[in-house]
Amino acid sequence: MTNKTSDREKERFTGKHFLVWILGFFGVVIAINIAFIFLATDTWTGLSSKTAYVDGLKYNQTLEAAKNQQALGWRNTLVLAKTGQQHSLDFTLADQEGTALSGFTVTALIGRPTLQKYDQTVTLGESTKGMYQAILDLPLPGQWHVSLKAISPSGTSYQLEQRFIVK
Repeated sequence: MTNKTSDREKERFTGKHFLVWILGFFGVVIAINIAFIFLATDTWTGLSSKTAYVDGLKYNQTLEAAKNQQALGWRNTLVLAKTGQQHSLDFTLADQEGTALSGFTVTALIGRPTLQKYDQTVTLGESTKGMYQAILDLPLPGQWHVSLKAISPSGTSYQLEQRFIVK
């Protein structure tokens, strides 16, 4: 009879067993959440703009600038070309009649949409009349975003945003 009693005692689920199971369960959940938080904050800062509030206040000005740019009727091309291991950003700008526009100061912010660690600002030099180029360092394949701004000698601004896939 003592054998049966000792077997039952071994099989009995006690408060200590319950405590171990509950602590183990919540320990695993907390560990997984900490891992997810670390991975999320390590890969993206969560900011798409450092001046988001100010940009929001200037939204109507941004819409007016886009309307004025469209009224100019200028035509552009923006191409990401690859020669060997190097990438180049090629930008052309022409007026309504197709005449190349020269003398602009052209800068571009190139980066990954979800990983700001590789953001870079480049100045495109005018290689021929109306054609502006810059050599880029794009270390990762995938999607890249280009925000380009061209300013004429008279101060007229022209902006363009485009995404490219790098293989």
